[in-house]
Amino acid sequence: MSSILHQHILVGIETDPTRYHGEHARRPALLERAAAEQVLAHLAADLTAMFPGISQCSLSMAGALYDQTQVLRPGLPVYTGLQSLQHASNPGADFKPRMLSIGASGGHMPLQELQPFENIPLGLLQALPLLVSGPASALNELAEEMEHRFLEQGQVSAHTAKALEAHFQVSVTHARFMTITDLNALLRMQLEHYGFLPLWELLDAAINPESAELEVATPAGTRFKWSDGVVHSFFESFDWWAQRGGGRELPAGQHRLQAAYAEWTREYRRYLTMLTAHGVHVSQHLPGLEDAELTDSFLLEESTNAPQPSAAPVTAHVADDLGTIAVTVVSGARQMNLYPLRASGLDDLHRFIRDEGYSGDIAYPGRLCYDENTRRLVAEPLPH
Repeated sequence: MSSILHQHILVGIETDPTRYHGEHARRPALLERAAAEQVLAHLAADLTAMFPGISQCSLSMAGALYDQTQVLRPGLPVYTGLQSLQHASNPGADFKPRMLSIGASGGHMPLQELQPFENIPLGLLQALPLLVSGPASALNELAEEMEHRFLEQGQVSAHTAKALEAHFQVSVTHARFMTITDLNALLRMQLEHYGFLPLWELLDAAINPESAELEVATPAGTRFKWSDGVVHSFFESFDWWAQRGGGRELPAGQHRLQAAYAEWTREYRRYLTMLTAHGVHVSQHLPGLEDAELTDSFLLEESTNAPQPSAAPVTAHVADDLGTIAVTVVSGARQMNLYPLRASGLDDLHRFIRDEGYSGDIAYPGRLCYDENTRRLVAEPLPH
């Protein structure tokens, strides 16, 4: 018996994402085994009509829909889970073609890798992963055919589309077979359209285990580096950015640094959010200090600025939709700038301020307060 190989395919389902949000939000249903068997039977019939040779292979499916952020992750954990169950039920030495439908019980899948995430907003495209397993003699040719034919002939049949709607309780605008390569290419197209091609390059490197070291620069000048299974990011405080980083050549007058640094922060946060959503580990560093990871949820920067006597004890620097970008704390002749680095960072830095006894009058100027000459954050002056 030749070795058993696996081909990762899926059904990409365009649906109505509005039903996943709001007061009466409902996520796609999890299927118990009987319902999963019916859906898999429909999909198998469609695939057999396109590829008669698939009868020599096994087809495995979990009764759940997944957001693409859960499918396109390092190690492809959804497919790893399918593969482990397929192997357990069909050991390689005694391989026989079969269909394996994996159902939920009590709202839970048998493996954590197959449990859909509940803490992420769902998008327009939902994925139904399928694992095709078989001897290399059959699967190699089949995999090559799928890469070419799904693009033009991959739409599921009307009967299958109705079964997907009925069992998963979603509206199906369009449903088609795709390879994991197709899904990754679609993600590239989406991110490139919105100006985030470097983000896709990082995700692609993280998903493909044979990727070489990679360094990218974003349109705002932010650097990210993929190396040894980790994305390394380089956080620039306002003072660093304005004096030595991406903003050093920009004029400081008329609040121009505010808008530019807000855009830098927005882009930086988006990259971290998207990479984290796809399960990519991000290690944050200060510029030039790649060996030292920022492990706290916020950064405390000791400012070289000498605060004015009228400086507010606490100043919140904000920008439009970003909320708080930094918080400046003044204690005597000392000024500290605190920056949230993670989702919990803002709460943690406020807790730090309270615990250290720095609390006092808080200024909310509604902007970034900085000195145009020194290009450093400053505290908002309190009225006399």
